[in-house]
Amino acid sequence: MELHHAEIETAGLRTLAIGLGEPKHARHFGGKLAPNVECLTDEKPTLYEAFGIEKGNILRLLAPDAMAAGARAAKQGHRQGEATGDMQRLPGTFIIDGQGIVRYAYYGKHAGDQPDLTELVNWWLGQKAAA
Repeated sequence: MELHHAEIETAGLRTLAIGLGEPKHARHFGGKLAPNVECLTDEKPTLYEAFGIEKGNILRLLAPDAMAAGARAAKQGHRQGEATGDMQRLPGTFIIDGQGIVRYAYYGKHAGDQPDLTELVNWWLGQKAAA
């Protein structure tokens, strides 16, 4: 999200990252890894459950697409640090409009499964143009 911050903002979107853990984790990791992204934490998976974000199982962790995503991340220099919260909780990406309506939902199949943010921004801009 940090790498796409400018294009996300230009599209009229605001980025909010929510992770499982304590507020100190959001301050540490958000400030270090994504200084332009508002980062919050929830000590319980309340929001994850409300948005229908599932927990992964061992089959999802060892699936070929999950292993490939881990290899790509390692090749780019990313390393898994100390994990906090529920490490089995899968990712989700949403666009929620000003009225609180979910306009876009992406449910990750494994920890590294994220939508292409440039494609997502282009999709959003197309939706705005069609409206």
